[in-house]
Order: sequence, then C-alpha cells, then structure tokens
Amino acid sequence: MLIPKAVATKRVKVSAIALCVFLIGCASSTKHAKSRSDPDGFRDIKWGTEISTLKDMEEVEQDKSSGKDLVWYRRTGDTLTIGQARLESIFYSFWMGGSESVWIDFEGEENFEALKKELLEEFGKGRGPEGSTDKRGRRGRREQSLREGAGPFYAWLGKNTETWLAYSKDRHKGTLTINSRKISEKRRHYEKEKEKKERLKEREF
Repeated sequence: MLIPKAVATKRVKVSAIALCVFLIGCASSTKHAKSRSDPDGFRDIKWGTEISTLKDMEEVEQDKSSGKDLVWYRRTGDTLTIGQARLESIFYSFWMGGSESVWIDFEGEENFEALKKELLEEFGKGRGPEGSTDKRGRRGRREQSLREGAGPFYAWLGKNTETWLAYSKDRHKGTLTINSRKISEKRRHYEKEKEKKERLKEREF
C-alpha cells in the first residue's frame, strides 16, 4: 500500500507523518499539471495561521518520535464532506505553531471519484507519473513509489498550495493531502539543517 491510513482514532502514527513529509519533499522532482486555482489554505484556515488563534482545534495524540515542531489537530465539528464525497477524517498539521498542511482520509471508489470530480473542476486537469522525469531525465522517487501502489493518483501544483489525491484499489481507501508549498519548503530546509547539526554533535563524542 502506497499511502497508509491516517489514524481515525486520536493517535496519528509517525509512519503517516513521515509519509506526508516524503510526499511534500519530493515535489521538486516532478512536473505535474499546474493548478489553475491556487488557494492560500484549506477552508477558512489560511496557511501560517497561528494555532493560538483557533479555538475549535483539538490536539491529536502522536508518537513522541515525531518531534515537537510539527503538531497535528482535529477540528471540532468539522464537516466530513467535500462536494458529494464522504470523508473519514481530516487532520491539520501546524509547524512551529503555524498551519502547514491537511491530511484527509476517505474510503471507497465512489468517494474517490466524487473527490476527483470536485478537484478537477476546481484546479483543472491533474495527472499522474506517466512521462514525468526530474532534471536529470530520471523518474523522481515519488513517481517510482506511486507506481508501486495499487491505484491512481492526481497532483496539482500551485505557487501557494500543492494538492495530492491518491487511492488504493486493493484496500479501497485513499488520502487527499493539501499543503503550503512555501511553509513546507521552509520546514524541509530547517529539518535538513537540524539533522546536520545533530550529526556534527554525534561526531564530537
């Protein structure tokens, strides 16, 4: 299974978080259809909105190894539908206290098709990994990983927002991930520098 299920209880497993980071991190190596619509957030929460200003967010318990910089929340009374699609859960991630991404779980091909319809109408034509290569003519890691999955995916890349829709025909489950391009890039750079510093400390001992 390409994309594991984001936890539907009050626990977000670190594998789901790591995969979300992987999907965002590989975006620079792909050349997917650009989004004709480019929102600056999800619903009424703009990217970068401070969690302290939102009163209807409930922190989701998560693995300690996921770090303290990235925290996931569930929204009280959230509408679990997008168009005609019924959703299982919606999780919101905040990096350094600011809104960065959204992770949505759904089940069934009917809901996948309903979501795809909504996204195609909003963002225009999206496409999968066929024919996509990186600057050196090689397929990006994301494409290779997605090809190993059991179902289709679509991607829309805007200047503000990246949107990824994936579905597993084997498990009859899918995910919709939406993230701030600017904040995600900033987080990747921060985490890379943080990792370098930690490695240097280890060498000193």
